[in-house]
Amino acid sequence: MQLIHNSEQLHIENNESTINIIFKKINELLQQKDIVFSHLIIDGTEVYENHEEYIKEHPNEISEIEIATRNIKEIIWETMESIHEYLQRAIPALTKLVDDSYDNFSSKSWEGINQLAEGMQWMMQFASLTKSASQQPANWVKLESSLKNCENNFQPLLEAVEMQDTILILDILTYEVTPAYEALEKQITEALIDEEFLKNVN
Repeated sequence: MQLIHNSEQLHIENNESTINIIFKKINELLQQKDIVFSHLIIDGTEVYENHEEYIKEHPNEISEIEIATRNIKEIIWETMESIHEYLQRAIPALTKLVDDSYDNFSSKSWEGINQLAEGMQWMMQFASLTKSASQQPANWVKLESSLKNCENNFQPLLEAVEMQDTILILDILTYEVTPAYEALEKQITEALIDEEFLKNVN
């Protein structure tokens, strides 16, 4: 079996230790600067999860495993683009959610808040990833501050949700969360102007 990463090829035996060898190699790659593991390409099939199970299910069939990695700067940039698109949808949706919920706070209102919580969790994961990188966008100090502000304004919302205080929920969405999202959108837009950030990506 061939284990491949970029131009490097390593022949390994297909036995019980195969999986350990593969993940040892992945861990070695992750020690390199700004490299993130993406997925495995096993005989041409892209496998993004349950790698061990997939390999065990095809013990004698696999002839080639390629380790696919990404540069962290590419991931940061693509995630910023996704967050920008998300905020362009989320901010008008927030306004509509508030308008629709003042007279009738329904199951649709709760569903909208759950979706907001998922979006916030995703943006906090982005913040953590970017902070750990060796290089951040040029306006990172302001961008990180905006992300933190969103998180801080979201905490009272979660507490209001726990109390099921619908009036407080709508007030927080209107006067805290929406302005924080608008400020974040401005910082993300500014970050995406800095195309120099993507230079020297291997």
